[in-house]
Amino acid sequence: MADTDHAQGHRRRVLILGGGFAGIGAARKLKDADVDVVLVDRNDFHTFQPLLYQVATDLLEPAAVGHPLRDLFHDQPNAAVHQATATAIDPEKREVRFEEMTPIRYDHLVLGLGAQVNFFGVKGAAEHAFPLYTLADAVRLKEHILSRWEAADRDPALIDDGALDIVIVGGGPTGVESAGALAELYHSNFADDYRGIPQDAAHLTLVEGGPVLFSMFKPDIRAYTEKALAKRGVDVLLGEIVASVEPTRVTLRSGKSMPAHTLVWGAGLQGNTILDSLGLDLQKGRRIGVGPDLRVPEHPEIFAVGDAAWITDSETDDVLPQLGSVALQAGEQAGENIGRLLEGRQTSPFRYQDKGTMATIGRGAAVIQLRRGKTIKGKSAALAWGAVHLALLSTGEDRAKAVVDWTWAGFTHERSARITVPT
Repeated sequence: MADTDHAQGHRRRVLILGGGFAGIGAARKLKDADVDVVLVDRNDFHTFQPLLYQVATDLLEPAAVGHPLRDLFHDQPNAAVHQATATAIDPEKREVRFEEMTPIRYDHLVLGLGAQVNFFGVKGAAEHAFPLYTLADAVRLKEHILSRWEAADRDPALIDDGALDIVIVGGGPTGVESAGALAELYHSNFADDYRGIPQDAAHLTLVEGGPVLFSMFKPDIRAYTEKALAKRGVDVLLGEIVASVEPTRVTLRSGKSMPAHTLVWGAGLQGNTILDSLGLDLQKGRRIGVGPDLRVPEHPEIFAVGDAAWITDSETDDVLPQLGSVALQAGEQAGENIGRLLEGRQTSPFRYQDKGTMATIGRGAAVIQLRRGKTIKGKSAALAWGAVHLALLSTGEDRAKAVVDWTWAGFTHERSARITVPT
């Protein structure tokens, strides 16, 4: 496959790097196109990233947010899926190299590689912090938290050393949603599981470097969020920045040192390092600046979408956030534009349909800010949040798994996923 080209009679090839929202959106849009679609991802599954924190806090099983990639293309004969890690892109040769297989040439390339965690050079963060960007991250955090409670149950002296304490870094959706879910796990489940450990023995602290939480939201949502977190026992530190991370300690730039065996990192992302091989002047956070039709100006056969792309809103000129909804719509637009090019037609500009920004803080507590500025808070927002996220899940099977787990937890507070499986 890697060495074939038009001269050998093969159809044109669209190579898609990344099996996230953007990559899947692009591939599905090319279902009926006269082209070979090749999608490559380092994993053999698609991850529903917005719900990773629910895996980390034992509400959902990993299978509910990780779906086999190949399963999504059983009805698309022109698509092939490979599991491999891309190592370099050669735009001159129109070729991508991989660790595990021979290079693949392309006529059009879609970069939907997602992002990598950005620790901003914080000492010890890469070694000791727990990011929450991949399914492996979520499972690792889940098992670590369970191990800390088991250790404290065996040796109560570890409690004063911070074995049960968690510091969550970042006042955006990842940090806030993780803090709320962890608080409910602690107070609704672990309080019954570990009756010999006092309720006030564990501390959850959310650290945000800026002056407010949820800076993308209006003031009423910010105020609601702080109250909802406080109600759940989460301490919020604003204007504080983590200086260093050790296995059992977190030190802030202000000099404050906190005993904590767990630091959840939700503070920032940066583009995949493979983008450096393109030789482009990348935007902040190692993202590729694209034109209105999502093509890379220096290489018009390449489209960049999702977290890898610096996409400007056509109406506001604001840079679009790194959200699943943006990635999915951009991926679909890239696929549509490639289809247009294959038919000899002009591409069309990407117009993001903003259906609102939302986040959940805990049981019956969520927030939504609609495009025109209207805000919704509380139980009604939580119901809307659930409906939207169910719609975005890959298949009906995944939706059914989530509904069962959410419904059971809603009535009983039980989280049946809180077990550790030895490897």
